[in-house]
Amino acid sequence: MGAPTGTGNQGRTLDRALDVLECLERARGPLRLSEIARESDLHLATTQRTVNQLVRRGYIQQDGLGYSLGPVILSLAHAFVVNDRLSTVATPILTELSASTGLTSSLFVRSGLERILVARVDGVDPLRYQFPIGRRVPLDLGGGKVLLAHGDDAELDDYLADLPDARLADGRVQTPDDLRAELERIRETGYHLAESERELGALSLTRPVPGHDGGAAAAINLVTTTETTAPEELLALLPEISRAAGAIGARI
Repeated sequence: MGAPTGTGNQGRTLDRALDVLECLERARGPLRLSEIARESDLHLATTQRTVNQLVRRGYIQQDGLGYSLGPVILSLAHAFVVNDRLSTVATPILTELSASTGLTSSLFVRSGLERILVARVDGVDPLRYQFPIGRRVPLDLGGGKVLLAHGDDAELDDYLADLPDARLADGRVQTPDDLRAELERIRETGYHLAESERELGALSLTRPVPGHDGGAAAAINLVTTTETTAPEELLALLPEISRAAGAIGARI
């Protein structure tokens, strides 16, 4: 009985540490201890012990404004970029895609109910708003819909059942029924053209990167703005982004 209890305690300790790290990763600035406790749903004393340990290991740092992620996190991110096969394979293909289209190209992977940007190559005219590498965003807006469309049906039903209406950047309201219909269209066509969904004036074309199991291993997209590119002009680049998605899928 002793071993399982110890294992359980160790597991809870690890979960608390990860909860704190994810809380700080999502924050837009330093957080006070009480804010970390509230966001992580932890007792204040438990939060203090967890934070102290992470500070000692360099995962968290403290200044006059509160706590934020420490320098060790940067070394972990570097190790991911260097060792992740998907990122390594995708980068030269994204470079070629951006060179041929003149547009910014990106690669996303799914993490739970979110997507994370893992690679990006800027186009001829870099966008005013640069989506940061490592940033998480929901799956129900923009290119994330491609990953959501290729998920499990039962999981999708659960996701849509709890999803509230979403107001898009241009003011449109997206209901769960609207999203379900759009996901069905994505499954049929194999792409998503998004206009002013997450950012006003943003225009993107996204394709899934085929995985070995027939699903989507990642999503690749081209991003521009409605000021410089018409939707039909971006859609005309579907053959190029499809070739890039296929090349990445074949090499991973």
